Amino acid sequence: MNLFVYGTLKQGGKYHHYLKNAKRVLPDAMAKGTLYDTNLGYPAMTLEGKGKVRGEVYEVPEQLWPHIDELEDCTGSSDDLYKKVTIEVQSESGRQAVITYVAKDERLLHKQINSGNWDI
Repeated sequence: MNLFVYGTLKQGGKYHHYLKNAKRVLPDAMAKGTLYDTNLGYPAMTLEGKGKVRGEVYEVPEQLWPHIDELEDCTGSSDDLYKKVTIEVQSESGRQAVITYVAKDERLLHKQINSGNWDI
C-alpha cells in the first residue's frame, strides 16, 4: 500500500530522508480532511470537515514502515499521537487508496490551515 504524506515527510521536508528508499508516485494528491498546525513544527490531519489536504504519495518498501511508524508516533501504544488509516486520495491520474497518519490526540489540533497545504 502507498503512503500519503502532507507534512515533514514531503519532498524538501525535514524528515523526507526517511523516504530516501521510497518512490514518489504522485507529486500532487488531495485528500478529504482538515489540516492543523500543531505548534510543534509539524502538521496534523483529521478526516473531519469538508476541506482538502494537499500532499504526495510514495511507494514505501516494507522495511521502511516500522521507522515511519516510530517517527509518526504510531507504535500501537494507547498514548500514540497519530493513528494509521486507509483513505482515498485524488490526483490527475484518478483515485487511489493509500495509508496516511491522522491525529489521534486532539491536543495536536491548534490552528486550522485553511489552504490544506503545509508549507515546508
